Amino acid sequence: MIEYRSVVLLCSDINVSKQFYLDLFHLTIELDIGGLVTFIGGISLWEKKVALDLLYPGADTIANPKNPAQELYFETDEIMEFASLITAKKILLLHEIQVTPWNQRTIRFFDPDGNLVEVGESMEHIVKQMGKDGLSADEIAEKTWMPIEYINTILQ
Repeated sequence: MIEYRSVVLLCSDINVSKQFYLDLFHLTIELDIGGLVTFIGGISLWEKKVALDLLYPGADTIANPKNPAQELYFETDEIMEFASLITAKKILLLHEIQVTPWNQRTIRFFDPDGNLVEVGESMEHIVKQMGKDGLSADEIAEKTWMPIEYINTILQ
């Protein structure tokens, strides 16, 4: 099952952009881990300097026609199966499955118009799996960058 989660906007200054969306739209923050902020309702902000190396290794900027500055984000807990589907359909990849610094497996590819699409495992799935693997809540929080309150809620 694939679930649409959000549009991800890449921002020059995450704090300025976060405050803009808070002030203008009175959005509620679902998750804030510094360089990535997710609001309830389907908008996420990602700081460009954090995203640059993950999305476009070796590039010095994101803002050019070959490097889209936003992406559509979906989640699935069957990432390997989904990646096989993408490969079978010969869809142009930005990258194969990779593991982010917060331990989320993701795959990124382009739609027919060149828009960037990301599919990643849900953090809830990752936290549960790490718990099943015997990691403590503190260890999971360190590995995933997720707040300990979030980890504890998932593990209960």
